[in-house]
Amino acid sequence: MILPEIAYLKSQIENHISLFFNEKAHRLFNDESVRFLPYAEAVNIKEKIVAIPHDIPGLQKPDKPFKVKFNGVELTLWNRMNPPSVGDWKSIPDESTPLWYQNNYGTLIPAWNLFGNLFHLLTFGEEIGSNQKDKHGRFIAAFSPRLLDGLLDVPAFNESVAALVAACDGLQSDVHPRFVLDNLLKPPVIVLSHDCDILTGNDFWTQSVRAYRILLPLAKIRLPKLDNLWWIIRNALSPRKFYFDNVIGMIDLERCFGYNSTFYLLNGDGGRFGARSGLYIIPELIKRIPSGWNVGMHYNYDTFLNDAKFQLQLTQLKNIDQTICTTGRAHYLRFSPSQSFSFLQKYGINVDESSGYADRIGYRNGIAGCFQAYDPVSRKGMDIWEVPLTVMDAVLVKQYGKKAIPMFSKLIHHLSHIGGALSVVFHPGQFHNPEHKQMLDIYHKMLIECHNVGAVSKTARSLVDEIR
Repeated sequence: MILPEIAYLKSQIENHISLFFNEKAHRLFNDESVRFLPYAEAVNIKEKIVAIPHDIPGLQKPDKPFKVKFNGVELTLWNRMNPPSVGDWKSIPDESTPLWYQNNYGTLIPAWNLFGNLFHLLTFGEEIGSNQKDKHGRFIAAFSPRLLDGLLDVPAFNESVAALVAACDGLQSDVHPRFVLDNLLKPPVIVLSHDCDILTGNDFWTQSVRAYRILLPLAKIRLPKLDNLWWIIRNALSPRKFYFDNVIGMIDLERCFGYNSTFYLLNGDGGRFGARSGLYIIPELIKRIPSGWNVGMHYNYDTFLNDAKFQLQLTQLKNIDQTICTTGRAHYLRFSPSQSFSFLQKYGINVDESSGYADRIGYRNGIAGCFQAYDPVSRKGMDIWEVPLTVMDAVLVKQYGKKAIPMFSKLIHHLSHIGGALSVVFHPGQFHNPEHKQMLDIYHKMLIECHNVGAVSKTARSLVDEIR
């Protein structure tokens, strides 16, 4: 009988292949070509298959990262395994950087802990194995054991699946695994979204921050930053300029590339961390969003695992539009892997984009794409899907400065060689706003990079609907 953990991971791999590879690749990955076995059985197989050990636990801290050239890029692997001591096994492509071990019968075994690594990442093993939280109750990138080894930028799931598909392709036509994906990949996908935190620039908290910036230098006996006074006045007179108006601008820009996106609406209690714009403007915003774009719920800060407040916010949105409340992302990315999925599912949310980092760019679950949430009690996949956030606008620029676009280009270029979907959030207030000069033209340049590699656009909802 197949173990539930194997069934879960195998299902996620099959879903991933169906999204990002063609039909031939989908046929290659089957029970005759890939088997998940205990290590002791895997090393004794004498067939031309890929045998993946499933009983080697994933480690909390990555061990021995190494790189292997593959399909025009490099795969970054960790938790390297030694070649089996039973039988005659060769390291492929070489002993210093093996991707596979192969015996004389053609059996392949991964040279890294493929099953343990991927299951650990998809089931939030890093966070569950840690007690660290920031002041907002989040597991941030600074706490990830992968950070010190520079592994947060590695879509480990995508790389492993790409290697598996190429290996299956090689075994079908030859006795050796392949290291290319000729005529097997679909174009990379870009998943665009916008958190509508601030739709007018004249709210109390936004204006208070500007006033604080004016006075802050005085505490250090310096001249006040009077340019903030200009923004106080400007948004007092034209509240929607550079905020609500930017929504229209982003839609027009996305249309130029043939792209679409999701707009996550924030309502409910106001405050420094809560909704800053009033509910009154949301119906007007919805009217401006074209058919084919998606609208979802931006769960307010104080609704985190709070039934009464979540229900109130949800009811307000449903009174405006019943169709917008099955997709969502948490404000400030407040998220608990052990509680949030069942909580959200209870209220009809079946696609979530909250699993990301607020402090760095990175693949929180090691995947550029989507996966089913895992229920440790039933040991099965739940009927709620996660599309992890990888790139946040201001974080990208803060982290990489003038190298922000080259870094973004590197991410989407890498996925064009291994398959996957890059999730991006860009806030309306950051799109075209001279108050944030460092952000000007950034979104446009990002979309150009996506267009240059032939990326197609899908919303989180449409990505999951292809599977469901």
